[in-house]
This record gives sequence, structure tokens and C-alpha cells, in this order.
Amino acid sequence: METAFLIIITLSAFIATNLDDIFILMAFFASSDFKKEEVVLGQYLGMIMLILISSLAYLFQLIIPSYWIGLLGIFPIIIGVRNLLNIRKDPAQQIPKKVENNSFSGKTGLKSFQIAGVTFANGGDNLGVYAPLFAGLDLQELLQVILIFLVMTGLWCFLSFKIVNNRIIGTKIRIYGHLILPFVLIAIGFYIILQGFF
Repeated sequence: METAFLIIITLSAFIATNLDDIFILMAFFASSDFKKEEVVLGQYLGMIMLILISSLAYLFQLIIPSYWIGLLGIFPIIIGVRNLLNIRKDPAQQIPKKVENNSFSGKTGLKSFQIAGVTFANGGDNLGVYAPLFAGLDLQELLQVILIFLVMTGLWCFLSFKIVNNRIIGTKIRIYGHLILPFVLIAIGFYIILQGFF
């Protein structure tokens, strides 16, 4: 496969399967409960898990039933309900701090794994696209595709972060993002479940 064609196919596959992720990332970046480092690390962990499973499907020709993938929708629902229950009553505390002021905390790993879980659970379409794509590649092409996916994941995080910090729309997202995040996660969870069973 020609390099230019491979790049076009890879970018198309990534964008088509991750359009919804940019909105989820924006909600995470806008929430005061998650630091930017946690969001980026979590997104990368989730994407790496999707790539690894797709690679296994390519290497061992695994068949992953759609209803198994659909059951993963429970994970974002649980996180969304928990976040909904944890919304503070004090309006002053509900306004997230500016994202640039975020830093690492002792719970970074745990929160990153939560984000990774949401990314992974939302990746049913990723698996459905990546595994067949990987099956038609040789090892060198597979490594190139994985590298492009990892670069695009960083770009996705960067774009989401910049949109949240935009002076015009970013302020509104930061003020209301943590209130919207639980509902986004719950909706994504139900969407994954319905997509897996129907």
C-alpha cells in the first residue's frame, strides 16, 4: 500500500471513529474534577487498549461479539451517575478553576484509568474499524498506522483543550462543563449498550 494512501485511510479511520471523543474530552477538560494531565494520560491509555485489542484481533483473528462490546457501556454510566451524585451544592464551588492551573495529584492514576475506561468503552466502533484495517497490513504498515493514531490522539487532546480555553466559548464550557459531563457519560453509556444489542 502506498504511504500517501495509507495515511489518508488511517486519518479517515481515526476521525470517523473518534468524532464523539472530542466532545467527551472537552467535557473532561472543562470539569474541575479532572486535571489536564489526567485527561491526556487517560485518553492515551484508552486508545492504547483499543489498539492492542485490535492488534490481537488481527494477530489471532479473534471475533469479539457486539453484545460484549455493548456491555462496556455500563462503565461510563456508573461514572456518570457517580459524578452526578457528587455535584456540590455550593454554587461557588461548582465553577471549575481555569484548566491551565491544574497540576498532578495523588489520585491522578485512578482518575486517568476512569477516563481510559470511558475511552475504551466508547471504542466499539474503533474495534470494528481497526481490526479489519490492521488485518490487511504488513508489520511495517501496522506500526505506521499505530504511530499516526497516537499522534492524532495527542492532536485530539490539544484541540479539545484549546476549545475549552477559548475566551468566547471556553468560559461557558468551564462553568457548565462539570454539570454536563455526567449526562454526557450516561448518554454515551446507553448509546454503547443499544449499539451493541441492536
